[in-house]
Amino acid sequence: MAVTLPIFNFWFELTLLSVLACLLIYGIFDTRFQVARAKGAAAVEVLRRNSRRLWILIAGTTVIIVGIVISPLPGPGFSVLGPIGLAILASEFVWAKKLTNQIKEKSGPLRDATQQLALKTPKWVPIPVSLAYWSVPVLLAIFSPVPQFMIWPAASILFAPVFLWCVLVYRANKAGSMAGDGKVSPAARGEAA
Repeated sequence: MAVTLPIFNFWFELTLLSVLACLLIYGIFDTRFQVARAKGAAAVEVLRRNSRRLWILIAGTTVIIVGIVISPLPGPGFSVLGPIGLAILASEFVWAKKLTNQIKEKSGPLRDATQQLALKTPKWVPIPVSLAYWSVPVLLAIFSPVPQFMIWPAASILFAPVFLWCVLVYRANKAGSMAGDGKVSPAARGEAA
């Protein structure tokens, strides 16, 4: 008698459903391409554009959904995958581009403050800071009565500014090391030379 795990069945069924949906979409577009080839090149171009938009929609949405699904797990799930999925969607859809621009505008002061802090931070600091940050949710998960499915998503979302700071530290130091002396150049700091 075989023992099946419910979680394995869920992922197997989800994968099977995704494959069937892709095959159905492919069949629909293949049929439309065949009809369009018979009718003219303009129709083919419209279908190619729409199929590209469809695949970008599927890819961006999938990345966002994966981020949501793995957010209860340890690590930065949605806080990293959410913006990546939105960026994928913004490459083709106006509403996603507007949302991305609004997020950039509203986070401008925070980003500027983070940029200034990143310019003053040595390159070796982000790794210990990130390790110290993630040790807090680990300790909470081990010793706290708070359920883990609440700890990890909250830690992931709160890690977004720390992640941005880490990226900006490495970018600033990379720009500074390009100056040749290991210090941050005035151009990288945004100052006039």
